Amino acid sequence: MAIAYAKLYELVYKYVQDKEKAEIISKAIEEFIKENEQRIDKRFEESKIIIKNELKDELKNELATKEDILLTKTELKNEIELVREEMKAMKEEILRYIDNKINQIKILIIIVIFAIILTIKMLLR
Repeated sequence: MAIAYAKLYELVYKYVQDKEKAEIISKAIEEFIKENEQRIDKRFEESKIIIKNELKDELKNELATKEDILLTKTELKNEIELVREEMKAMKEEILRYIDNKINQIKILIIIVIFAIILTIKMLLR
């Protein structure tokens, strides 16, 4: 920056034609620039902190919390239990169906045996 300020002094001196006035003006401009740089740096730091905090809050809101995970876990456990109960009910229903069919087959076998016996008796007479 020293070179830039030297060039600034030369530029001011070129138009003012007085070393003292050129130095005063260039010092004033230099101080103005430095103050503005400090203000800009300060605002940048403040904005950076604000943006950082906003981003952190947004990310926190997007992340699943322990409560969310526990709630999801509980919901999944409930769903699994419900599915197990449904499967148990279906299993019992299938077993009843099979038992019913076995009983029907037994009855048919008994009927067939009686029919065979009756047929044999009729043939033997």
